[in-house]
Amino acid sequence: MAKGAAESAAVALEGAEASLKELQDLEDYYFGGDKEEKKQNAADTAIACAETALTCAERPPTSTHAKACCIKGRAYSFMVGQERQAEELLSKALKLNPQLVEAWNALGEVYWNQQNYTQARTSFEQALELCEPNAVSLRNLSMVLRAIECEDLEKGANFAAGLQKAKEATVLDAADPQNWETLGNAYMGEFFVNGKRLDELNKALIAYSRAEAAYEKLGKRNPTLHMNRGNAAKFLEDYNLALKSFRAVQEIGSAKGGEEVEKVIELVRRLSGMVERKGDLKSKRLKDMTVGMPGTSCTLQQLRSKEAGSKPLAGRIVSVIDRKEEIPVILVCCDSAGDFFALSIYNAEAAKVAEAVVPLQSVVDISKPHLKQISVDLPGGEVTYPCIRVAHPADILVVGSSNLNGAAAKPAFSSEKAAG
Repeated sequence: MAKGAAESAAVALEGAEASLKELQDLEDYYFGGDKEEKKQNAADTAIACAETALTCAERPPTSTHAKACCIKGRAYSFMVGQERQAEELLSKALKLNPQLVEAWNALGEVYWNQQNYTQARTSFEQALELCEPNAVSLRNLSMVLRAIECEDLEKGANFAAGLQKAKEATVLDAADPQNWETLGNAYMGEFFVNGKRLDELNKALIAYSRAEAAYEKLGKRNPTLHMNRGNAAKFLEDYNLALKSFRAVQEIGSAKGGEEVEKVIELVRRLSGMVERKGDLKSKRLKDMTVGMPGTSCTLQQLRSKEAGSKPLAGRIVSVIDRKEEIPVILVCCDSAGDFFALSIYNAEAAKVAEAVVPLQSVVDISKPHLKQISVDLPGGEVTYPCIRVAHPADILVVGSSNLNGAAAKPAFSSEKAAG
């Protein structure tokens, strides 16, 4: 290749890569109404520069051709309806250079967006096998492993493997916020699918905090991170952190954040109000509610003062809070002394819990009760109420019936987006 042509090809590739970087940032971090227009302009520029590089490149094909085809394929992959064009160009790039890791990752992302998780997995595994270990392939493989539909046993193994891949990605590149975000999501998956302890959610929150700090260093904000962190905090009933996270989503530009803020505020106000007003029950009705509690059980006050020992906590169900399929399942109860509390049940299916109890009638014996005083800062002042958390429905006995083991469930976590 003549020196002038080689220089022209290099300059064109540099311009194509700059436009591709702009396109990636628009996709991930821009939320204005003209997003699609800006994306199209950046994609057109990247493709035009890549074609210039191809025109200037020498024959037969060299690494320049592979890189230019890869850039064109990645640019097309961001445009709706251009998946086939993207796949063809990325496949061509890999024929020219099987060790082009960017092409493997981008091809895997194309398959991911088409929900062809088997092919996506193959692409990311090929990237790791044929190229040097890299964090992008590892975190994308983590996501794919957790997305594949399979039997419960294999699914559990996939989620465990996905967590390991996410950990490896953060070791390789601790400065990339997407690696920490993926690790947080992987911990969430471990909690739900493999029935891990609530500590897994605390680990998720730590990973999300690392991701936020890394995003701040880059001067960027990601609504998906804040949404997932808000959901994790809500599961843990850390409603202050949940509100902070959902408000960040709203500030970034997603209406979903505002909707979640309102849901949290409505929930905690409802629960604190029911506890404070004792379910709006009249004195005689409340007195009747406290009769017939198991004599071997303790009260909320005894639990609070550490006098309960290993005794279970008895409570009468006053109300089942309708939260659709959200976790934890929450019921409002009163103990034998007439004190009210919220009962939060993890790893449970709301519909099955509702079928097993009758409000104002059913009495439950709660083994291994964990007392937590919920305090939330809301507009107008702090609201607070006692909450009893139960790790598994099998720890709750419906008096005169059986425990709630039949209400156990293993919900799935929200989906993610691969990043090439």
